[in-house]
Amino acid sequence: MSLPNPLFEASYERLFGGNVALGPETDAFFERFYDHFLQHEEVARLFERTDMHKQVQMLKRSMLHLVSFYVIDEPNAELARLAAVHRSLRIGPALLDSWLEALVQTVSELDPQCDERTKLAWCWALTPGITYMRLGMTKL
Repeated sequence: MSLPNPLFEASYERLFGGNVALGPETDAFFERFYDHFLQHEEVARLFERTDMHKQVQMLKRSMLHLVSFYVIDEPNAELARLAAVHRSLRIGPALLDSWLEALVQTVSELDPQCDERTKLAWCWALTPGITYMRLGMTKL
């Protein structure tokens, strides 16, 4: 059972509204995320020929699966599939650290009430799913 994380939940609601679904109005958040994430040279190379509009849509779905892991305390089949896809693309699990860093930076910019505790709350909420991804990306 996951422990409540009210700072994460309040920040998530400020950024994305009360709905679970991440509609088109949330695209700006994820586009800004990619502004940060693509600052990493290795990441920029990986996304050189990527349709970023499509990538934003995929990231929104992935975010829902990470949040689902936080809510129900267990992974779903889609999170396992995402880990396998990243593994097949030879994307190293170390990039997940850069991913989380870029996400927290974006939260910090776009959530007007974000503080150090809120950033930590985001890390706490998403780390179980990210750890699951990391393990799935390193399977032989």
